[in-house]
Amino acid sequence: MSRGDASLLRVRALFLLLGVSESAFVPFIPLLLDDRGLDPQGIGAALALMSAVGFASGPVWGYLADRVIGRERTLALCLTGTVAGALLLAFAHGEAALSLTGSVAWFFRSPNSALADALALDRLGPHRRDAYGSVRLWMSASFAVGAIAWGAVIEVGGIRLMAPLYAACTALNALLVMLVFRGRWPRPLAADAATRSLRAVVATPAFVLFLFALFLSFAPYSAAYNFAAVRIAALGGGAVFVGLAAGLQAAAEVPSMIATTRLAQRLRPARVFAAGAAFSVIVYAVWAVVADPAALAAMRVVGGVGFGLTSVAMVVIVDELVPVSLRATGQAAAKAVSMGFAPVVGLFGGGLVYGYLGAPSLFVVAAFLTVLAAIAVRSAETAQLRTVEHT
Repeated sequence: MSRGDASLLRVRALFLLLGVSESAFVPFIPLLLDDRGLDPQGIGAALALMSAVGFASGPVWGYLADRVIGRERTLALCLTGTVAGALLLAFAHGEAALSLTGSVAWFFRSPNSALADALALDRLGPHRRDAYGSVRLWMSASFAVGAIAWGAVIEVGGIRLMAPLYAACTALNALLVMLVFRGRWPRPLAADAATRSLRAVVATPAFVLFLFALFLSFAPYSAAYNFAAVRIAALGGGAVFVGLAAGLQAAAEVPSMIATTRLAQRLRPARVFAAGAAFSVIVYAVWAVVADPAALAAMRVVGGVGFGLTSVAMVVIVDELVPVSLRATGQAAAKAVSMGFAPVVGLFGGGLVYGYLGAPSLFVVAAFLTVLAAIAVRSAETAQLRTVEHT
């Protein structure tokens, strides 16, 4: 096995363990908040605060990874901090304590995925960037298995197990980074003065427009998928159904991520993103009219196909829009919007819409905004191509 293949194998193991750990956390955090007494508005507000912390901290961690600490070291540090935050969350009760400890976890958790993406792109190199989906799929595959398995465990043992399980799995991933990647931690890449600042990443019109498109896509996504879990529970489905729904979605992401490698040979990334958005719109439309927990869970398969396409396209588009020396910063900025700022607005607003107007209204709004997002992504790509032609 060549050095490059071995390095890529280590990154695939990193993504696999990320999927296992996140599958114990992401599907069940609304249930934990619900179990500890928060109403829909409270759940939305608490998750919005956590996402706001992630929005603020993610780009900072990304910039530190690129310019000061190094990507591997930063990832090891953030994974360790995530473990501490999850353990604090395990013992929290009451809206204030849950929001505070959850924010600590989000402060360290927010850049983990972006840093893993940057490492994968580093190992793939510029000529194999379109094969990113073949690395990312390991996270979705392990998330699929993990979500179903953890759902069964939590159903039997109770939601109190969620945070300790997440902490244990994340600790294992931190050990992988610290031990397996030890001795292979390169120094931050040198950069000229024009690309040293965070402004160099976010100042271009194409990237600003793309970030706006991510907001339009992921604000409704965060609201719809979190409150779909609450709706499934309200209609009689428990942690098993919630875990099954998340597992079905992640399983469906795998073939769609494999397909992105072939689609990249025929379509620009913006068109791949638009295809994924179309699948999400179908999911929201069905959720707006269906009131059966099994049917709601089953539609996550369609949602998984859509998310697989959009998530891979997002990473590739970002890598086209930012300099290599600020790769982690660019990925972290995109994740800060898609997984930080967008959920702040989406979860808070979604909680209000869900609480006062009902689930169907929430899903209709989500579909409309997702269509606008696909149009904005296409416009951002067009602006970038014009800029390249004139340079």
